[in-house]
Amino acid sequence: MSNLFKGLMFNITTIIMSLVFLMSSLVHGQSQETVVHVEAIDHAFDVDAPNQLPSGWVTFILSNQMASETHEISLVKLPDGVTHEDYLTDYMIAWETLLREYQDGVLERSGISDRGNEILPAWSDGLRYLNARGLASPGTTAERTVYLEPGEYLLICWLKTEEGIIHIMKGMHWEFTVREDTADSPVPNPESRITLHEKEIEIDWAPVTGKHAFEVELNKNGNGRSYHNNLHLVRLEEETDLNEVNEWMDWYKIGGLKSPSPVEFLGGIEVERVADNAYFSVNITEPGDYAWIVFVSQGQGLYKTFTVD
Repeated sequence: MSNLFKGLMFNITTIIMSLVFLMSSLVHGQSQETVVHVEAIDHAFDVDAPNQLPSGWVTFILSNQMASETHEISLVKLPDGVTHEDYLTDYMIAWETLLREYQDGVLERSGISDRGNEILPAWSDGLRYLNARGLASPGTTAERTVYLEPGEYLLICWLKTEEGIIHIMKGMHWEFTVREDTADSPVPNPESRITLHEKEIEIDWAPVTGKHAFEVELNKNGNGRSYHNNLHLVRLEEETDLNEVNEWMDWYKIGGLKSPSPVEFLGGIEVERVADNAYFSVNITEPGDYAWIVFVSQGQGLYKTFTVD
């Protein structure tokens, strides 16, 4: 098969997918959610969407039904002129070096920033990690809605295998472009609100089984940065130690975010420190004991436990 024919078939397939995706947003002439369905596989993403999306509100649904490890969706926007390949090679190879030197004891944690300045590409400061860490354990589904501006993006998973290899380096990434045209997708209107204070998780919600949509409000300090920028839902067992879970969520630790996870994760969010709010949904299928966790780096996490009857 000639390269010309292959290229033609690829373009036709892309056009068809884009048309199907567009039609799904125009049903009955009403505003429809722009939804990207993502199936996690050890270690890849199977994405049911074209790799060109309209700008605006987009809902990402991560299904982790087929994988044996915990996974996440992390969204990064690339600086102008930086390619997906640049990120996956120059940037990620530098991060592998940083992680190895730190975990081998060659590099102190306090020295990671300076060492990063030496080996990371000059354009690294221009990366924007918009939304991440909606951790989903095997058999669960995580969902979040985020506003995407035009540009080049990657959908990635920063968790590690049992051997300590970053999932991105195993092939767990999906490259896509956000176009200038804006989708007619509605602004999220969740049923419940969670406010993250400096030392408290405030929640207006009655815990019952079913799917629940949340808006997370991020209180800020005097410098305009949020006290906390993440929130996660976990299912508790009798032996669950939330302090150990908080330590496991520290990516820099030798066992941090490394398979297997110490608890069942049911979704959540992590956003930029300057963000005002975030949107996500979780699905609670069974009665039991649960906890909201705010990961705190080099400190004790913030927790709020509850029971679903």
